[in-house]
Amino acid sequence: MVARARALAADIFREDARLQEHAVRTARHASALAQRIPSSSRADVTAAAWLHDIGYAPRVRRTGFHPLDGALFLIKEQWPERVVRLVAHHSLASLEAPFYGVGHHLNVIEPVPGIDTDILTAADLAGGSGEPVPTVHERIERMRLTDAEADLIPPDVREERYAGLISTFQRVQSLI
Repeated sequence: MVARARALAADIFREDARLQEHAVRTARHASALAQRIPSSSRADVTAAAWLHDIGYAPRVRRTGFHPLDGALFLIKEQWPERVVRLVAHHSLASLEAPFYGVGHHLNVIEPVPGIDTDILTAADLAGGSGEPVPTVHERIERMRLTDAEADLIPPDVREERYAGLISTFQRVQSLI
């Protein structure tokens, strides 16, 4: 399953070096974290890490909300339910979904409770693109700038998400 996810990500991101680089880094981090945290499902979380941002790709995009778009594509392609659920809800997507007009759609896909969701979130934060690799706090600051510019999500909800992302990252780090 992980090899299949890697191949799909390479195909989907072949024209977007930034997303390809982010997928590689996120998958490496997720695999390493899952290996060190015994209660995790390494294959599921690593496959989801490869695929978590495929919803950004033009051929996958449907609603404009990349976690849901990625999940819908994976459902259509008959990926395991747990991978779909991880992709749909990665990085606290449920906080933003209502402001994209897709909260009710995302709520149909049940989140994966527990450590695998946290690992995917931590890996996503640590797997930034560019050189040098941005720190988690630099990633959050970039999100703040991008989100403020888009002005789609209310500032209090954005700050709740950023705090949740940092808290999740720290929680995972405390386990290794």
